[in-house]
Amino acid sequence: MSRIKKVIKKICEGIVGFFGRHLPILIILNLTLLVNLLSWIAPWISNMTGLTNWCDVYAQYANPVIVAVFARIMNVFKFSVGEIMIVSGIVLALAVPFISAVAVFLRKKKRYMKFYKRYMVFISYVLVILAAVMTLNMGIYYHTAPLDGNYNAEYRQYTVDELEKLRNHVVNMCNTYSDFVNRDEDGRIVYEGDIMALSKKAIKNIGSIYPRLNGYYPDVKPMMFSSLMTQGYMAGYYFPYSMEANVNSRMYVTNYPYTYCHELSHLHGYMPEDEANFIAFLACAGSEDVFIRYSGYLGVISYINRAYLESINYDLDRYMSQEQLKDIVYEDNTFVLKEVFDEIEEASPVTTEQMDKLSTSFTNATLNANGVSDGMASYGRVVDLLLQYYDGNLY
Repeated sequence: MSRIKKVIKKICEGIVGFFGRHLPILIILNLTLLVNLLSWIAPWISNMTGLTNWCDVYAQYANPVIVAVFARIMNVFKFSVGEIMIVSGIVLALAVPFISAVAVFLRKKKRYMKFYKRYMVFISYVLVILAAVMTLNMGIYYHTAPLDGNYNAEYRQYTVDELEKLRNHVVNMCNTYSDFVNRDEDGRIVYEGDIMALSKKAIKNIGSIYPRLNGYYPDVKPMMFSSLMTQGYMAGYYFPYSMEANVNSRMYVTNYPYTYCHELSHLHGYMPEDEANFIAFLACAGSEDVFIRYSGYLGVISYINRAYLESINYDLDRYMSQEQLKDIVYEDNTFVLKEVFDEIEEASPVTTEQMDKLSTSFTNATLNANGVSDGMASYGRVVDLLLQYYDGNLY
């Protein structure tokens, strides 16, 4: 037992000594932990006292400055800086066990041990800085007020009939817009406009409803590893370390407007996935361009359909008695064309199942760590927001 105590004591002395020699690491780490704690309890304090949630103040005043400066700088680069950072991070992380193993054999080599210690200090700085940036550019926003700003709102329980009306409305809109988009001889959509510019315009247009959406918008960047994203069923990704919105470049064209708006909403501090989905829908549905509007309705129809089927206990007779999507809409509402997906799977070093599990685990872990207990299921909560939005219009 005394031997174990000595080992523990030595480890503690080593930790204290390390932070003593590298005080900035300790300061950054403690400040990051403090800000995280304050952001987690901010909604509770605001709800109990009526005081303004400081996370909302940060989102309203700090976010526009951060986006205007850092996102503008990163927009100079036409490639995804965040993607380069991910690859670099993986390389640095994988090097740690190798360098540590070598240190065991070369522990008497002063030059190598000096390099090893410096490398570990560098890694420590990188980790605490990443944690700080993650907190400032993402974590705080998870604890802002709901979209309507009301913590105590008690929304009524919507009926199955009301959900049915919502579903039928969105189905009708999808069917209608499917007739007004340009197609090639194979029936696939051909769009020659500037999707990114129109998507930016669409999301800026709802800045009057959600003021945090005003301000600067960088380009949404395609990722080099879009094939792996496809296997993980990822349409886009907001990277907080470089303030970049990224998109899967292998998707079918109908996905781009909705995904652009979704990821750009994250950039402006709307982190919950249901809120980002709702903002993407609202932006696209209000666009002057038919194709952009079509993308918005396609973006939410799957969530609504799933919720409706669950609400009627998968009663197919009732389901089939309602408005049905045209066959062409089903074809338009695809993530990736089959031939593209087959090509990706054939060339990929990993299976789609493996990549999908990794992507799901990563996304769930990120959401859970930020207080979203239902993980990826939170995407589907956009249906609740849509029911509230159409209340008084459809039912």
